[in-house]
Amino acid sequence: MTQKTNINWKYALGEIIIVILGISIAFSLNRWAENAKDKSIKRQYLESLVVDLDSEIQHLEENIQAFQQKIKDARLIMPYFYGKQEGRDTITNKIFLLSQVIPFKAKDVTYKTLINSGDLSLFSDFELKRSLENYYSSYESIRLNYQRQNHINEKYFADFMIYHMEYDKTMQGDYSFIDNKLLKNIIQSLYGSYTFAIQSSKEGIERSKDIKKLIEEKLSTL
Repeated sequence: MTQKTNINWKYALGEIIIVILGISIAFSLNRWAENAKDKSIKRQYLESLVVDLDSEIQHLEENIQAFQQKIKDARLIMPYFYGKQEGRDTITNKIFLLSQVIPFKAKDVTYKTLINSGDLSLFSDFELKRSLENYYSSYESIRLNYQRQNHINEKYFADFMIYHMEYDKTMQGDYSFIDNKLLKNIIQSLYGSYTFAIQSSKEGIERSKDIKKLIEEKLSTL
């Protein structure tokens, strides 16, 4: 004769509910931990972006000062192209200084890390993502304006130094190379490239300040 098993359905149902609740709580805690981790990572990225932008602003401001000095030097040199004057020996050093290129060094390490790691997907804020993409793509306009001085120096100034400079005469105090019309054109072209680079740098600083303000606003909500 088979013995009948009595099942306490209320107890069994209670056990099932407890298990389901336990699993749900575990998932919730796991999601909370992941969200907290993502929030911490996002904050670190945003803070690092602000550091990069501060460095960028300082870099561009220093470049503007350096370009402005080159413009002053070019202005001092130009009168010597229109007649012989005293002081050619001292002005020569300024001509050589103009051949030194002022570089643009992009401060985009954090942004590149975001892109290469795929962590940009952590940011669901469309406005911020779009603003970051627009900002870092604007580097190209700065690079192009800085490349003008590179091109003039590499293509024309270097050739002038090789083919038109008589260093033996210069060492003996003969600075007649300043009368060369090609040098005059090179200096005037460099002068123009400096003004373009200054304007581009100023625009870059304004963009940096705008994106920095947006990032700081997003940081305040985390």
